[in-house]
Amino acid sequence: MLVRNRMSHPVVTVEPRHAVADARQLLHRHGFRHLPVIQRQRLVGIVTDRDLRSAPAKAITVAQLMSPKPWVIAPDSSVDEAARLLRQRKIGALPVVENGRLLGILTASDILDAFVDISGVAQPTFRLVVAAPKGKGPEQQVREVVQKARGELKWLHRDSRDASRLHLRLRARGIDDVVYALEAAGFAVTAVIASSASRRS
Repeated sequence: MLVRNRMSHPVVTVEPRHAVADARQLLHRHGFRHLPVIQRQRLVGIVTDRDLRSAPAKAITVAQLMSPKPWVIAPDSSVDEAARLLRQRKIGALPVVENGRLLGILTASDILDAFVDISGVAQPTFRLVVAAPKGKGPEQQVREVVQKARGELKWLHRDSRDASRLHLRLRARGIDDVVYALEAAGFAVTAVIASSASRRS
């Protein structure tokens, strides 16, 4: 999943000369937490709601509060790369820049929305807990069984506390068919939990 498909655009911006009070009003009006700062159509900084809330009384313009040379990301970067950068740098948003031009902004909320979509939890899905038989490669076997049972696997991982236990989320018209197929292949299905979207439908 690419940044360009998840970023917010067009972007509300300010210039360094803009008054702090005007920037506060913009954030409040639009419900944003970050404002890219533009000068001569080039990104020169970013100002956040925290910057504006904690602004000293003597601060008059955005230039006095903004963080210059902010971290940016390219539109064709992946969303997981963006997540790593936000986490590593302890920031809440990344301006999306291509050839020096601001195309959009990617926030932590945008990334969370992307991962919710990827995980499938917002769709009618099921989370299964499966005890794997002894042997190598249970993950691949689960993938094959789910595919043959006409399920769509969204994610699969081993339990960090019990290596024999697998957790998976999948979409399936007939969840019973998937459960029966897994048990026929030697897996013990210990839990089947429908997503809230599945329960509403």
